[in-house]
Amino acid sequence: MDTNRPKKKFGQNFLQSDVILKKIIHDSNVTVDDHIIEIGPGRGALTKYLVKAAKTLTAFEIDTTLSSYLNPLELLNPNFKVVYQDILEVDLDAYIGKEIGSQVKVIANIPYYITSPIIFKLLESPLVSEATLLIQKEVADRLVANEKSGDYGSLSIMINYQAEVKKLIQVKRTAFYPVPNVDSTVIQIIKHRKYQDQIQDESLFKTLVKAAFTQKRKTLINNLIGLTEGSKEALLAKLKSIDPKYDAFTRAESLSIEDFILLSNRWSS
Repeated sequence: MDTNRPKKKFGQNFLQSDVILKKIIHDSNVTVDDHIIEIGPGRGALTKYLVKAAKTLTAFEIDTTLSSYLNPLELLNPNFKVVYQDILEVDLDAYIGKEIGSQVKVIANIPYYITSPIIFKLLESPLVSEATLLIQKEVADRLVANEKSGDYGSLSIMINYQAEVKKLIQVKRTAFYPVPNVDSTVIQIIKHRKYQDQIQDESLFKTLVKAAFTQKRKTLINNLIGLTEGSKEALLAKLKSIDPKYDAFTRAESLSIEDFILLSNRWSS
């Protein structure tokens, strides 16, 4: 058995285009002062460029069989370290604080099947300032979507109230081995505090956003009624008291981040 073949269980699709790899380095604005974390370096295609561009590079790789590719890079580059662990199980703040001692940027081609968990983990870490990630095109479309767009949903809001998201590079599926069934997009996520300080109860805000999009074909009232003990009529009256624009046909996709902030801030009043 060839242990170096891409493993489906780890969602391995190795990016092979040097043009795209170099463009990722350029467009992510890596500098010689940056401490970089790479997630899922694979065979080191992006790694070999990152290690030359950054002050330090730490790569988290779950697949130990890839050590034959990564360990030689580690030996040749004193600023590079490989950690063979599942990034989702790493205490990221503890690791960065102890081993790196500085804010970091994340640059990675991440597995499609754990895209959302990885992004939310990075958003939760105050020691990660920004992330440049190669992800599935359809997910990228959802992340940058605005209200009234067909791609707009709870994920759009949950990411964008914490960070600015922009598309950097479109990547065709043929740039990978093995070739996946979808195209990809490189996005950049830069954290901000534009909205967090306006939200009085972040837990309630998240609950309302998630509930509002439970079933996209349903109205806002039908999706939120489960969070109340009253009737739909009472809920509609409550929504109208928050903002007169609400009616029985309002749907979640018509609401902006600011609308959800106002909704959550006045929900319990």
